[in-house]
Amino acid sequence: MNGGDIFSTISALIGTMVVIVLTYYGSRWYVKRIARGQGSLTGGNHIKVVERLVVSKTGSIIIIDVQGIQYMVGVSDQNIDIMTQLDDLIVVPKKSEMTKESFLSVLKKFTPKENKNEKN
Repeated sequence: MNGGDIFSTISALIGTMVVIVLTYYGSRWYVKRIARGQGSLTGGNHIKVVERLVVSKTGSIIIIDVQGIQYMVGVSDQNIDIMTQLDDLIVVPKKSEMTKESFLSVLKKFTPKENKNEKN
């Protein structure tokens, strides 16, 4: 190998690395820009997805906010069902405050409670 071949190989490698790094930081900037415009996880001006829990391969339980009224909705590939209207509104936490505990506590309100004193 002569000096010209090594130089062209190294410059091609450096150019490829620069393109990869710029693509990475450019996509991070774009995602932050898109997320900044939304008050909740996703949604438009009047409908916002407050929380989402995936329960199966094609099914999710979603809490949506429609102009201040929140609904728990079951979503699958074939069906969308409004499960209930929530009486206690869930405040959308800031990104640093997001936990799964708030959504799980809402789900526990709607699941049947087992009586531990029952004997089989």
